[in-house]
Parts: sequence; structure tokens; C-alpha cells
Amino acid sequence: MEKFNGKLMKLAFEKATEQLLLHEDELNALNVFPVPDGDTGSNMLATMKEGCRYLEEIKRHDLPKVMEAIKNGTLMGARGNSGVILSQVFRGFAEYCGNSRKQLNGSDFVQMFKNARNIAYSAVMKPVEGTILTVLRRLDERSEEASELKELGAVLEWACSVAEKTVGETPKYLPILKEAGVVDAGAKGLLYILKGFLAITRGDTEINLEMVSAESGEVTVEISVEQLTYQYCTELVVKRNPTANGFDVNTLRAFLDEIGDSSVVVHDGDLLKVHVHTNHPGRVIERALTHGEIVKLKVDNMRIQHEHMVEPQSSKKKKMGIVAVSPGTGLSKVLKNLGVDKVIRGGQTMNPSTADIKRAADAVAAENVFVFPNNPNIILAAKQASQSIQNKNVIIIPTQTVQECISAMMSFDPNEEKPEVLKKRFEDAAKYVISLCITRAVRDSKYNGSRIKKGEYMVLLKRKLMAHANSLRSALAKSLALLNTKDREVLTIFTGQEANSIELQVIEEVLKERTPHLEIDIHEGGQPHYPYLIMIE
Repeated sequence: MEKFNGKLMKLAFEKATEQLLLHEDELNALNVFPVPDGDTGSNMLATMKEGCRYLEEIKRHDLPKVMEAIKNGTLMGARGNSGVILSQVFRGFAEYCGNSRKQLNGSDFVQMFKNARNIAYSAVMKPVEGTILTVLRRLDERSEEASELKELGAVLEWACSVAEKTVGETPKYLPILKEAGVVDAGAKGLLYILKGFLAITRGDTEINLEMVSAESGEVTVEISVEQLTYQYCTELVVKRNPTANGFDVNTLRAFLDEIGDSSVVVHDGDLLKVHVHTNHPGRVIERALTHGEIVKLKVDNMRIQHEHMVEPQSSKKKKMGIVAVSPGTGLSKVLKNLGVDKVIRGGQTMNPSTADIKRAADAVAAENVFVFPNNPNIILAAKQASQSIQNKNVIIIPTQTVQECISAMMSFDPNEEKPEVLKKRFEDAAKYVISLCITRAVRDSKYNGSRIKKGEYMVLLKRKLMAHANSLRSALAKSLALLNTKDREVLTIFTGQEANSIELQVIEEVLKERTPHLEIDIHEGGQPHYPYLIMIE
């Protein structure tokens, strides 16, 4: 086969998607940390599947139309860093093809690799070698080797050979891969894509279209408005009486849980921030006055708000709006209670796409919309989404954990008129909080010279491994010994889907022994993979 026309390019893209689907679990398992959240394969596959969906919607299959569908589909379907970079690869392919090219030969593919390299590298602020980018670079640097190859199949066979060798070399570029005994998942994913293209030139045009077109799984959820048990959303801020010893926070929380739900109590120095859904806001106010002076109060009738939701929304925009990614239903409720307008369900293994983030930001009727990715693997997709929104100012706060977002939202002042002031406040609050997560190793591994055994408890500070041990008590104690919490006051634990009462009791015992000065607060987070998320303020 000497050339690809539009129909063959469509087949090649679908075959490449099929190849990713066949190796999704393998790519997900290529994880530096032995934690159960590898998602590179899933992210690349979801990106490709959206490209397939766009291809299904076009009526003409000439090359420009096919490439435009692939470019737009992968752009909007991009999930995670690997998906975003992959979308830029196909953008490079499409821009080389332009609007007039009818067919692609081997020489064209060599030039497409070169263009893809330039665009993909420019999309990443700090390009890291030993990744997809390195495969593209090597294809470009060794392009002279393919200059004498005439057939398209021969060029793609050469490309697969270069890519396979480069994948094997990725641990040389990233020592962390070598130590963990894995190659880069994104680089290997690109190799499988190239193998899918090569298969078409060899006549392997049988594709399981049902498999390729299957739903990739939506991660965006709107928190449904349930039947209202409690009518009034009550929020207030109390300033402690100068003569009082402190706030009796635990007693206040117990009281709020008795008369309502969705309660959040945040102790911040001399201020106490309270949120609760209740039918008796007056009782909340009376109880608050026993703690100090009310400096801010807001009571909203949620039933009226609910009724207005079915009416056309006002065209008037508010000044500030918030979008945040949340890995669990309990965490989503906390974020909504703190003022987030749109919550996108996502996180590890379920990164939202560029389109998901764009859709959420578009839905917020505000002049300025702050987006909290809450995961390092979502930041690129958030930035890509912000570039496609024209009618409002979208500001990315590059939070790496949901704990950072919660800390930032505690500093949120909806009356602030200047977005740059709010941005600085959010960033400072996110940097200040200490974010820990506790999980267990899913396989034997090696990291930073230390061997990790399957089943061991692991404590991570953001994405940095702090300690690991067979004993939860030991792992947590080692981690706390490395932290300076002397000036901190509150420690909040968000329990995940795999949390249990025995482990939680151990965590509380260690915290009381090691950090007796910290007030402990526990909320149901509902997140997968990480049974315990901890924030220290």
C-alpha cells in the first residue's frame, strides 16, 4: 500500500484505537508508584475514542474532513497529560495535511512526525524527556533514514522500529522509571498507535467497530438536586469573644448534625466558619452567638432556588465563578458548600476531558471563572479547555490535590471585585495546606533506593512518597516526624470508599500521640484508591 486516502486514514485511526484498547490494562500498570491509580492507557484510549466518535459523524471521508474530525475529536476528548499531548500529535498531523491534500505517502508521514514534534513540545511548558515527546523527537531526528523508503508501509515499519527502541530507552531519560522497573506508559501507547497504522498497510482492515465505538465512560456529573429535607442554606462567620478560651467546635458540629445536614465547620484562628442545611436557621444563629460575634451571615431558601432552576437563567453574569474537579461525592458536597458553582467528578483513573472542563466553565454565568484541576494529570486539559473559551476570563489555579482546593475555597470572598486579588489568595491558601494521602501498594516496586512490597501502607505528600511500612501506625508516624506542624491547628481526614473503622482508629491514635495540638475533624469523602486524604492547616 503506497498511500492513505481519507477512508484509509479513518481505518488506520480506528485500528490504532483498537490497539490501545487491547493494551489498556498493560499501559495502566506501567506506573512508577505501585498504587492502584494508573490511568495513562485509559486516558489515551478515551482521547482516541472521542476522535472515533467525531469520525462517525462526518458524511464525507475525504482526507481534510477526516483529519479535521480527528483533530477536533482528540482535542475535546483529551484526558490527562498523555491525552493532551496525544491530541497535539494529531493536531500536528492535521495541520500538515491542510485543506487540499488528498492522499498521504511515506514522505508525508515523515513530515507529519516532524510537525507533530514541534506542536507537541510547544504545548508543554516544561517538556520532559523519556515520554511521548521523546518518541516524536527521535522520529524527527532519524527522519533521514526513511528518506529512501518509497512505500508507506516501509515508513511506518521504520517508525515502529524507532518508537520501540525509544520506548526501551525511556528509563535512561527518567531514572525513576528505571528504578521502578517500567518504561514510560505514554511512549508505549504511541508505539501501539503506530502499530495500528502499520497494520492497515499490511491489509489488516478488520476492526471491531463495536469495541472501538464503545462509551469511554463519562466522568462529569452534576450533583442532583435531591428532594429537599432541609429548606434553608445557612452560612455564617463568627469572631471569637476576646475573653473566651476558644471555640467548642465538636459540640457545635454535633448540634448542627442534629438539626440539619451538609454541615461544615472550619476553625481559622479567631474565626469560625459555619455552613449547614436546616429548617431552623434561627437556632443556628442563636447557637453561633454563644461562641462570639457574627460578622457575616447568609440564609438562602433552597426550595425557591430549586424552583428557579427550571426557569430560564438570567443573562446577568456574576463577577466570580468556580469550577472544581472532585474524586468523591462527599468531597463534592464540601466543595459545593464552600462556594464551588460546578463540580466535575474526576481524579485518578477518571480524568475529565478538555470538553468536560469546557462544558462546566461555559455553564457558569460569571465574567471570571476559576478552575481547580486538583490533580497534576488534569492541569494540561484544564489549560487546553481555557484556551477554547472566548466569552469569559478563565483562570487556572494549578492545584494538585483536592485538599489544596478546599483550603483555597476557605479563603473565597464572593464580593471580591478583582480576579487577580482572588487568584493570589487562592494560590497562597493552596500552597499553605499540607496534603497527605494514604493507600496501599498493589505490587512490589522500588523507589528512591527503597524496596516497597505489595500490600504495604504508603503515605504520600502530594505525589511524593514520604514513608511506607507493613504497619499503618509506623508509616503514618514516620511521615508525621518529617512534617513541621507546630503552627498548624486543624487536621481534617476525608475517608474514601475503602476506609474502615479499625484503620481510622489507628490513624486517630497516632495523630493524638504525635500531634496532640491538632484538632481532628473527619468527613466522608467517598474517593476511590486513596482510603484516607488528610489536610493540615
